[in-house]
Amino acid sequence: MQDFAFIDETLDINLTRSYYLSIQLSLDGLSFCILDPVRKKYIAFSHKIFDTDLSFDDYLNTIEEYLAKNDLLNQEYKISKLIWITNRNTLIPDSYFKPDNLKKYFEFNQKLDDLDEIHFNKLKYIDAYSIFAIPNQIANIFIKQFPGLKFYNQQTPFINRNLFKYHSESIKVFVNINDIFIDICLTKNGKLLLYNNFTYKTDPDIIYYIMYVFKQFDLNPENIELILSGLVDKKSSVYSNLKDFIGQVKFDKLSEDFSYSYTFNKNLSHSSTNLFNLQSCE
Repeated sequence: MQDFAFIDETLDINLTRSYYLSIQLSLDGLSFCILDPVRKKYIAFSHKIFDTDLSFDDYLNTIEEYLAKNDLLNQEYKISKLIWITNRNTLIPDSYFKPDNLKKYFEFNQKLDDLDEIHFNKLKYIDAYSIFAIPNQIANIFIKQFPGLKFYNQQTPFINRNLFKYHSESIKVFVNINDIFIDICLTKNGKLLLYNNFTYKTDPDIIYYIMYVFKQFDLNPENIELILSGLVDKKSSVYSNLKDFIGQVKFDKLSEDFSYSYTFNKNLSHSSTNLFNLQSCE
């Protein structure tokens, strides 16, 4: 993905206090979009690439410099939310969840670093909580810039959207491809059958993990619909190879609950579905 900035001519810089801001941050870049809630229309969509060879201190400096220079990120918003892209997450059933036990839950299958802080969100359509860690240096930068900002992990909009949009009697498989890992979930009848993530190094690794899930759930590749989002397109080897194994491979689409500026490159829509679905999360 390259740098881009799409801004609708109806965006009024004097009205940002009535707008909703969604940010998606990873080690390799920052994306954001702006929603006009009155018209239910997205009126800005932007992405900035970061150098992945930066030291962590330089990465923090890069974020601060970008926030300082971007006019739209120097405004006040009615609601501000941020997705921190990380596979250091876990799901806890509602019946077991207690805020006092966050550290215990997280460390059951993840390593908590000294400078990490733990956040959690309630999932909208299932009785479970998303628990994840974010370096406090990053959190502090954004809290300072956007007081009242709420943090999320990508698993929350990913799972929420798939359960809400694809309420089907048949099993559906969803894969969101990030820079070094994939998120995968299976749904049926509005229920979550599986959520997991897998770290990969090469495209064949992605194919392997997807086919592994198909095998574990005894799914017929000819009959099950696979819906892709994230860093993948029709020109990628991942897509072409998946088409060899799976009969129905599709790209996710943006929610029909909102409209989108004509300036947006619609070819980028499936790459940022989590970002655009963020404002639907609690």
